[in-house]
Amino acid sequence: MNRDAVTGILLRTLLVVAVTVSAYYLCVLAFPLTYPFLIGWLIAMSVEPAVRLLEVRARFPRWAGVTLTLIMLVGGTLSLLIYLVSRIVMELTNLAEYLPQFFNRMNQYLLDTFIRENGELNEMIHNIQKYMENNPRQSSEILTSIRENLGVVTNKGTQFITDILAGIGSFLGNLPYYATVLVFIILAAFFIGIDWPRLRGRLLSLIPGRVSKTGNLVIRDLKKALFGFVRAQLTLISITAVIVWIGLSLLGVEYALILALITGAVDLLPYLGVGTVMVPWATYLMLAGNFRFGLAIAVLYVVILVVRQTLEPKLVATNIGISPLLTLVALFIGLKLFGVFGLILGPVITVLLLALYRAGVFRDLWTYIVHGTSKQPAPRK
Repeated sequence: MNRDAVTGILLRTLLVVAVTVSAYYLCVLAFPLTYPFLIGWLIAMSVEPAVRLLEVRARFPRWAGVTLTLIMLVGGTLSLLIYLVSRIVMELTNLAEYLPQFFNRMNQYLLDTFIRENGELNEMIHNIQKYMENNPRQSSEILTSIRENLGVVTNKGTQFITDILAGIGSFLGNLPYYATVLVFIILAAFFIGIDWPRLRGRLLSLIPGRVSKTGNLVIRDLKKALFGFVRAQLTLISITAVIVWIGLSLLGVEYALILALITGAVDLLPYLGVGTVMVPWATYLMLAGNFRFGLAIAVLYVVILVVRQTLEPKLVATNIGISPLLTLVALFIGLKLFGVFGLILGPVITVLLLALYRAGVFRDLWTYIVHGTSKQPAPRK
């Protein structure tokens, strides 16, 4: 390979890197200014099949179809939120009334455990006291360490409560802004939905044919994979929440719905999952002497695990088109790179890269870098 060819490859490589980095930073800078319209576009695209159905089958004007579908979507979402919030408030009220009784029983249990004369815990405390009396120097070090750790725990607890109160205050303070953004999103969805055929035609006329073909392939794969990812996760969370709700309702738990919603939300966390709620609960019940109820919670947890592990590979493979192992790798890498939000960004970026690969974008870029054209060179005879 001669010197001019190597120089051309280096220049084209720098050009591809520069365009990629520029596009990334352009998207980062533009997102805060355009996210209401992007969300509105996603909403418009989600109701587009229903709008077309109303246009073709019911002979609705497009504006009427868009208006009706958006009213049904927004109205249904708000009704569901109002129902869930009212049930959560009602069950939180019941839970707040139950908590004093719970803490009283917990205190009584701990008191009975400590004052039991022949109990193992009492004997262990006695041995610790005797050891500390015989080793005053180590006793002082242990007490100092306990005080320091208690101080750390107290500070962390205070900071946690302060952060929660600050978050609630910030949310309430920004509520008018959120309402304004919501209005912009709904209006954007309405106008994009009405003008979408014209907008789509104009965009297609501005894009070169080869780019349009590649873009259609990428968008098709992304639409299938991303909506499939969301659909798979919502399905798994819904199944988990329904199982917990039915199980706790059968066990006679009054605040079954809120616990089911909390368990479903925690089920989003891949490293924690439903065990974060179910395992400590079952352990406490068994230690507190309510062995049958604790065993029932443990059995319910096992049922959730079996159902989830049975359905997850099939749902992921069917809806996303990537293997569960690759999904797990994407989740871990996203978590390490972007924190908690990486649990969402990781699979999304993986799906995007796979869509670009299937559309031949990486192959075309490599061909351009090596040969200076997006077409493969003809083989030599």
